[in-house]
Amino acid sequence: MPSSASQPLPPGAVPLEPYRSAEIFSAEKTNLFGRAWLLVGREEEVAKPGDFVVKQVEILDAAALIVRGKDGVVRAFYNVCPHRANQVVWEERGSTPVFVCRYHNWSFSTDGTVRGVPDQAAFPGLDKSRCGLPPIHLQIWDGWIFLNFQREPEVSLEDYLGDLKDYLGGIDYINAHDAIVIQTHLKCNWKIVADAFAEAYHIPAIHAVSLKPRFASSDNPFGRPLEIRGIGPHGVNSMYGYGDYAPREDQTVEKLAFNPSHRSEEGRAAIARFNQHPAINPTKTRDWSMDVNYVFPNTHLDANPLGFFTHQFWPISVNETRHEARFYVGKPLSVRERFAIEHRMAHAVDIVLEDLSNVERTQRGVNSRGTDYMQLSESEAMIQHAAEHIRRWTHARTVAEAMAEVEG
Repeated sequence: MPSSASQPLPPGAVPLEPYRSAEIFSAEKTNLFGRAWLLVGREEEVAKPGDFVVKQVEILDAAALIVRGKDGVVRAFYNVCPHRANQVVWEERGSTPVFVCRYHNWSFSTDGTVRGVPDQAAFPGLDKSRCGLPPIHLQIWDGWIFLNFQREPEVSLEDYLGDLKDYLGGIDYINAHDAIVIQTHLKCNWKIVADAFAEAYHIPAIHAVSLKPRFASSDNPFGRPLEIRGIGPHGVNSMYGYGDYAPREDQTVEKLAFNPSHRSEEGRAAIARFNQHPAINPTKTRDWSMDVNYVFPNTHLDANPLGFFTHQFWPISVNETRHEARFYVGKPLSVRERFAIEHRMAHAVDIVLEDLSNVERTQRGVNSRGTDYMQLSESEAMIQHAAEHIRRWTHARTVAEAMAEVEG
């Protein structure tokens, strides 16, 4: 595959038709989500043999059953019984040595092979080797599980990630076993939700109380980013943070939660290792708040001084999206640490709700056709970058064409 070397991103205008067109959404379903490698979770979600989780990919009308087999290998299957196409697993997650379809009791091993067919004599000529759970291509990179729904992927995960795998490779993802999940269904296009989390230009307005004191200062009142660049179709937006921020004297609860002394020695050491990675705060400045690492097409793998979290934007229809945020915070080892985590999560929920409170209004504005373009600032360059690569994949005849470097 062509090289995916980092390139600076220019600002500019982005057309709004892809945010409201059913025809373009149909092309995104087939040519983008139907061909790309999609990040769906972490392998810690299926830590032991028999552990399974079901991941919904609504735009493809698919439910992926991800399971760790007795041999320790993580595999993915369509959650479909090959007998009568009933869904095999009804639970969202669990652990089992065998899957049993509740319609007619066909059973399957954790490697997907059919194990039992009741009254098999009534199926003359049945080839059980062709009756396993239908497989989905799965690969794992640095603990992240990716799926590809093509019968034969046009690109390997390694080539799909390109330089991103080296840029983010080797991060010590602390607390990866413990995630607090927030899911929201929204009446807007998936790209509108993704755009809302891709830049900090909105923070002085939408988050004037909750975030502005940390993300802006008199020297940088609009929170202009430290660095924005593309890495193939992926990218990074490293955001400014006020290095001298501290809670006010009258913010007693905030001061208690903000004080790092509540963490265990082990926890402080893990956070220090995490922050030493070159991709965490890549400019290594004290005036840093967080990084938005864009994993094409619909995932933000974010990092801040305390660890990592993800935002995912799953399309349901042209104007309906499931947003899923996962905060990897770890289990508290003391009452004080639990208080700090609870406070941190309450603050995170408030911020997410502030972001999401605006997206459906944006969709109504887009649908009004009062304007056909949005004009972006330099601080919003990641939105333009994502829009361009989504356009390429949507219109390209092949994945190779979608990923080809543009000359000139």
